[in-house]
Amino acid sequence: MVQGLLEHLDCDAIVVPSDPEFTIEPDWHAALRLDEGGEPPARPERWEEHGYGRAGGPTGSPCPPTWFVDAVWGPGRSARAAAQDLASRLAGALREIVEAGLEPQHGRPHTLVAVPALGTGGGGFDTVRGALIDLLLQTCQDAVDDAPLDVAVVAKHPADYSAFQEIRRRRPAAGRDLSPELQDAAEELAARARQGELALFLGAGVGIAAGLPSWDGLLRRLERRTGLAAEDLAPLDRGELLRRELGGSVGDAVVAELAGADRYGLAHAALAALLCTETVTTNYDDLYELAARDAFQRPISVLPGVPVEPGSPWVLKMHGDVAHPESIVLSRSDVVAYDATSRPVSSVVQALMLTRHLLVVGASMTDDNFLRLAHEVARFQDRDSRTHDSDGDTLIGTVVTLTPKPAQERLWRGRFRYLAASDGGTGAERARDLAIFLDLLAMLAASRDRYLLDPRYEQMLSEDEQHVATAARALAEAVARLPGDGATAWAGLRAQLRRLGAEPGD
Repeated sequence: MVQGLLEHLDCDAIVVPSDPEFTIEPDWHAALRLDEGGEPPARPERWEEHGYGRAGGPTGSPCPPTWFVDAVWGPGRSARAAAQDLASRLAGALREIVEAGLEPQHGRPHTLVAVPALGTGGGGFDTVRGALIDLLLQTCQDAVDDAPLDVAVVAKHPADYSAFQEIRRRRPAAGRDLSPELQDAAEELAARARQGELALFLGAGVGIAAGLPSWDGLLRRLERRTGLAAEDLAPLDRGELLRRELGGSVGDAVVAELAGADRYGLAHAALAALLCTETVTTNYDDLYELAARDAFQRPISVLPGVPVEPGSPWVLKMHGDVAHPESIVLSRSDVVAYDATSRPVSSVVQALMLTRHLLVVGASMTDDNFLRLAHEVARFQDRDSRTHDSDGDTLIGTVVTLTPKPAQERLWRGRFRYLAASDGGTGAERARDLAIFLDLLAMLAASRDRYLLDPRYEQMLSEDEQHVATAARALAEAVARLPGDGATAWAGLRAQLRRLGAEPGD
């Protein structure tokens, strides 16, 4: 489950809603790449008969491969029958995607298809959204149970995302693919996220499934670019040699190697959905920021260099940013000089270690800068017994790894808790296991109230809750009618009622 935009998610195929006449609304032009000069897709074969099918036309085929589904409530059908018809058309499209034999991109073990919240926009299902999304989720679950397929449901609006996640939580399948230990850890981390206690530290592993290289992979790409063969050196020394060979253009070379990845992956989306306002990353790319903008639906400040608005989310780029190639940290000399040149950055990271629970994802825990900061914090905590919990531990955070790391876990015992998202398989399968864990974490952390006052989701409420929701909407209308200074005084209450769906958007 993703809160974001279809056009921003890296996937192998997409499903786009249409109507019986095959009208493509402008909202979907970006997902179909029509804003990049692409030609509108041709009507799928047997569209009138099936109500779904792959976009046709040799030159107008969108990228990625696209299947259309008639998502309109047809005349003469009851609400339940119309919702079942739509679910059946979606099931047909998912079967066709499996039969098409698409080659998964970026090493994914299964084809990944992105599906929007079909029928919840102009499809006419506003009054039965709760029942509809339950059917859509079951249809997607059945599809992935029957074939090597992964489905990401993408919701643009917070109320849709909140309602989808609430229904997922009620389903018995939630978390069934994970061990009890991972399920318990997800519950605890989700609670921290909801309470504002969680901060993120992200490494290169987060972006691999979106086509970005690992740290070693990036070094290999740069070495091929320069004709170097330096595997006998330590990673930072390999970076040092590259910096000497490339000189002032090393940052531009890094930017060029990362330029192909412009859509975020499932891990980015799940982490952004935690709505952690404080994030530190050693990554140069901007995919997490893109996912965070979609999740927060507001600008994200990128540090250093951009002022942070009070209460606004921010991302600290610890080792540089593709937007500023000269800032990129790559070599041993960069690391040696880091404390002298970037001490304020170090202070921010250590402040998070002391005041938040740090969720570390995609990082190998071998970065010299990060390890130095963690050791300094650990020594500081050891000097002050007041920072110890009842077991004598001073837990800085949780490290989520792809596979078990017993030596690292022993090294950092009492400082970082280690969680292995996978216990084997190929690298691609382990990355998928990580995405499954992060998806569960995002589901458990998701707001449970963004849809409560939205009349379109009234069917999800009990009869007593519906009466309360009706009264709350009436209160919101009364507050909105207050004149002048009176309206200003009540602005906080109106904002909270609006956040709960009292004034639903599109």
